[in-house]
Amino acid sequence: MRKINKRYFRSMRTNRSFHLVVILLTVLIGTLIIAAISTASLMGQVYRQGIRDCNTEDAQFMTMFPIPEDRIGHLEERYAVKLESMTYYDEEAGDYVLRLAAENTAVNTCQVTAGNAPAGDGEVMLSERFADAQGLHIGDSVQIGGKQFTVSGFMVRTDYLCMLRALTDTFPDYNSFGLAVGTSAAVEAMPDIHSYYAVRFDRDNSLEFRKGVNEEFRILSYTAAASNMRIQSALNQSELVMSVAVIIAPVLYGIVLLLIVLMLSRKLKAEQKQVGTLIALGYRPREIRRHYALYSLVPGVIGSVLGLICGYAATFPFSQMYFNFFEALPHTVTVKPLLAVLALVLPPLLYVCAGDLTVRRMLRKDPVQMLRQTDAGKASSGVLADKRMPFRRKYRIRSVLGHKARSAVIIIGVAVSTLCILMGWITKDSADDIVDSSVDQIPYNYSYLLNTTEFQLPEGAEAALVSRYERDGSTLLFSLWGYQEDTAYFKMQTLKGEPMAYGSYYMTNAAAESYGVQPGDNFTFRDLITTEEHTIQIAGILDDNINSAVYTSTANAAEIMGYDAADRNTIVSNDKLELDADMVLSETSREDYRESVKSAVQVYYKMCYIVLFVGFMLGVLSMYLISGMIVEENTVNISMLKILGYRKREIRNLVLTGNHLLLCIGFVVGIPLALAVGGTVCASSAETTGMLISLYVKPVSYLITLLIVLASYLLSLVLAGRKVERIEMTESLKRNNE
Repeated sequence: MRKINKRYFRSMRTNRSFHLVVILLTVLIGTLIIAAISTASLMGQVYRQGIRDCNTEDAQFMTMFPIPEDRIGHLEERYAVKLESMTYYDEEAGDYVLRLAAENTAVNTCQVTAGNAPAGDGEVMLSERFADAQGLHIGDSVQIGGKQFTVSGFMVRTDYLCMLRALTDTFPDYNSFGLAVGTSAAVEAMPDIHSYYAVRFDRDNSLEFRKGVNEEFRILSYTAAASNMRIQSALNQSELVMSVAVIIAPVLYGIVLLLIVLMLSRKLKAEQKQVGTLIALGYRPREIRRHYALYSLVPGVIGSVLGLICGYAATFPFSQMYFNFFEALPHTVTVKPLLAVLALVLPPLLYVCAGDLTVRRMLRKDPVQMLRQTDAGKASSGVLADKRMPFRRKYRIRSVLGHKARSAVIIIGVAVSTLCILMGWITKDSADDIVDSSVDQIPYNYSYLLNTTEFQLPEGAEAALVSRYERDGSTLLFSLWGYQEDTAYFKMQTLKGEPMAYGSYYMTNAAAESYGVQPGDNFTFRDLITTEEHTIQIAGILDDNINSAVYTSTANAAEIMGYDAADRNTIVSNDKLELDADMVLSETSREDYRESVKSAVQVYYKMCYIVLFVGFMLGVLSMYLISGMIVEENTVNISMLKILGYRKREIRNLVLTGNHLLLCIGFVVGIPLALAVGGTVCASSAETTGMLISLYVKPVSYLITLLIVLASYLLSLVLAGRKVERIEMTESLKRNNE
């Protein structure tokens, strides 16, 4: 066995391109998968641990009547919960808003990451991301409510993992909003404080708790942690990264396995005379299988080891990129032992299994047939044998049709490369589209949710009824809007271009995708506060990808919400209004949406460039390997063409350009695959954010994708062309002598 294996090490010099490409692809794939899975796993572990350590709320709510301190203890005992009032004050200081919150003792406690907790009423802790953005350090002073506070340290509150000012926001902007935590006395001394309640359940009795509290204190709003993007978006991000890595890994490894099978098939076919000789000399099949296993084992082992090293190194910037979207919980970048073992063992194992299956198929043949090489050259020699056409054209067609397996791998490789590259542009174009056009679909510039139904309607504004609801089995909330019949704002159209019929129920496209609703379907939902269920029939789907909402008449909305027919609790306007701050629960604007969406799509831009790079490298490496195989298979022909006087450029064009048609086929196949995958990714955005990123591709993106695919293809031909030039004229004589 030792002697036969010497052949492998001698042949490594003639198969350097194969080993190099498999190693590089294994390193590339391993690096991406290890970095992505490690980051996703670390994010989930760190954030879940932080949520447990800080007793993060399971829900937050506001009541019409304050809950007395003695009643809080009674409710905690009756419902087995931890309940605490959250008080805060917003300091609007030019370009940013700093929220001063009281330090809690039972729910939503702080984790100090640097410095110390406030020792007195004149000290505060800051969220570290905001402090970095504003250039603040421990010991500096900040002004809040007309008073100077000393920064005693940095902290994280896990109910603000994603630093959103309002729950309706979608992504943080650390330059414009941050959190400070001080003593309760410091917050109480502020001129205009806000409050709500946070609850943490010891058992699954949310519905019972809501009913009881609503009957006694009238709940105005209720948001579960699963629907709170300040908490949930960090967990959603880790799940998204993990799911993408798990989906991509089999596809990329599948390409490498196909290349290994193709290479071994070509090599075994070329060496079947030697294999037959080895069998005749008494070598057993398992010894031959072990010998050829080295062709896939060695590059697999080298690639997996280097992939693990590079993957660990890449985990640091990868983790930093994703952790930087959220608050800075302390963490140590690691690769889990199980993942490290799989990264080391799985690629070589898969490669060896693929190679072994190929060798087993060869060993089923009769050794006499191998010695005679009765099927050698059968693949292409008969193709177009009786057709009269120019030599160059016939040669190229034979190269394609005579090697069906190789042609199939070329098409698959180009298709996957096209898929990756176009997916990058789909991600960017779709993100740009929702910023540029979808935000403009909002029918008003400003909306104000009030805590009262008694107000004076400003001129030019319009009143509506609004409340939020949940659906059993979904963490996504939606808003039910009741608008007046003579509306000047709510004139949206359905996806079919039809106007809304007053009195019917219409759901936005974002909500319909999330809940899986079609026109004519019955839709059952639940009141967040009373937990009462309602069923309506959806008449149509509105062309709105931003808001998760249902629109109907004020009469229908009032009946569902339990209001009088004349009651209203929301004002919409195209102009900014000056309203009494005491009666405004929340204020949103179209520009707030736009800036929030711009921040949200930044993560998609980073994904775009990573996917583009992977697609380009996959195209270059796979096509280079296959082009190298073509050159190796045509060594004798190339040598003979040189003897006949063909110039180097003519030989390169003749041997290497036969796959142009396959390139076109692979590109065409890759486009619908990319659109299908892109559509799935875009549809999933609604389930986690309530915002539907519609599939959109600019025409120029198809052209850019084609140019990148062509560039990778041409680069691989240039690299393979150097092999053609190194083949000597004497090769044909040597092979004939053999």
